[in-house]
Order: sequence, then C-alpha cells, then structure tokens
Amino acid sequence: MIGHKDGQFVNVIKQRHTISARCHLSNVATALLLFSICLIGCERRVWENSLDSPDQLGLAVIDAINQKDIEKLNQLRVQKQAYLSWIYPAFPKSSFSPDFAWENLNKKCNIGMKRWINQYGGRNLSFVNIRFDKPTQNYDGFQLLRGTILTLQNPAGKKAELKILGSVVMMKNRYKLLSYDDG
Repeated sequence: MIGHKDGQFVNVIKQRHTISARCHLSNVATALLLFSICLIGCERRVWENSLDSPDQLGLAVIDAINQKDIEKLNQLRVQKQAYLSWIYPAFPKSSFSPDFAWENLNKKCNIGMKRWINQYGGRNLSFVNIRFDKPTQNYDGFQLLRGTILTLQNPAGKKAELKILGSVVMMKNRYKLLSYDDG
C-alpha cells in the first residue's frame, strides 16, 4: 500500500510539472499572439487607406476628383501622425520643427486639393497611368517615388499629363501620397 501511495504521489508531481509547463507555453504563445495583433493593428492605423500599387492610387485620385470628394483625396495622403512619427524623422535634418513642416505641407495639400477639384472635378475623367520621372529616394523604412505624373483622358478621348501630385510614399509595398501640388 505504501508503494502504491508513493507511486500516486510521483504521478501527481509529474502531472503538476506537465500542467505547469503547458501553462507556461500557453502564456508565452498568448503573449506572442497579442503582441503580433498589436503590431498589425498599429501598422493598419498608420496605413489606413493605403493602396496596393501606384496605379490604384492614381485611379483613386481621379475617382475622388470626378466626385469632387475632398475627404477621399485627403484620405489618400499620409496623415499627421505618420508624418511626424516616422517620415519627418527620416528626412535630412532641418532647421524647421516637425510641427512647422507638417503645417506647411498640410496647407499646401489643402490648397492643391481644392484647386484640382475646382479645375477638374465632375468632368468624368478616366485614369490612364501614373509614372515617376525623378529617381526614387530611399529612407529608413520607406521610399519616395518622385516626379509624379498622372495621365488621364477626358470623355472625348483627349489625354493630358498632370503634375498635380507630390511624391508617393511606398512602405512594405503599400502606397500613399505624401502631398498634392498646390499649383
């Protein structure tokens, strides 16, 4: 009987160690899962409304201009938090404060969006293509596609090349506008 009780005691100890090891692994797995979800959620906030390609971005810009939708145009560009937290710090040092640089960029964009909607809005334009005639600049964590030229076509079939967009930011194969040209 004593041997049987000792055997039970040893089995209980083994079960506790097994359960303890499983709980520890489960806690580690849960922590890693929560950390991964947080990272995914944070990146989505930064890149909300980003698109899969420059062509998708160009098409979205033309659609927003056709609909005279300034809110949609605004959503297609990098927002303040992303600009201040990782774009501005990656640029060469400046004598301007980050907030001052953002305010100037934001003002330029607001003027440009209004100007391009007033000039081209509601005309039923079609997207043809988007290209970049300046070299790409590499920064820590992203690239700037520069010299943006947007080609569109009117309902009569006439094509036009517009320089109404600033650089395009590419990060992890996702695209957003850095700015709109203010004309």
